[in-house]
Amino acid sequence: MAGGGDHLTIRLNSATQHVSGLSSLLRTLQAAVRDAAQKTEAGAKMLAAQPAPVMGVTVRGGAGRPLELAFHFSGPDGIAIAELDAAAFGAFMSELAAALKITPQRTLWATPLRPLIRSAGDNERMRLFLEDMSRIGGVEISWGGRMVALSEGRVESTSG
Repeated sequence: MAGGGDHLTIRLNSATQHVSGLSSLLRTLQAAVRDAAQKTEAGAKMLAAQPAPVMGVTVRGGAGRPLELAFHFSGPDGIAIAELDAAAFGAFMSELAAALKITPQRTLWATPLRPLIRSAGDNERMRLFLEDMSRIGGVEISWGGRMVALSEGRVESTSG
């Protein structure tokens, strides 16, 4: 499993990515995380603060190793907000797991009955994130003992 339990971590199997695909993945991830956080009491309260907390990223890997992005929230002073990380990333991973639970079974020929991106149901932000994740392929996302990996249209999910 990639990353530690206190940061939301995305591991890309290839250190080389198209700028447009990576940019879109980051935008839809941030929107989906903030949307999930807003649905929690603690997350909504902390995100309403002025100035608002920001979601930052630490980049690791490259040079032949998988690219790893570790996300965290911090205040305007740069100090990490672990309580917001827990609320936002916990809610996000729960919504991601819920979206994947309604993923259709594959047919005998290993093709899904409907595309993965439709699995998010009415959650538009999660649908867009899954679409970007599918487009990049070879992506693993983890937080707090949970992991979702997407590679070649196949999804693997574990929780710990």
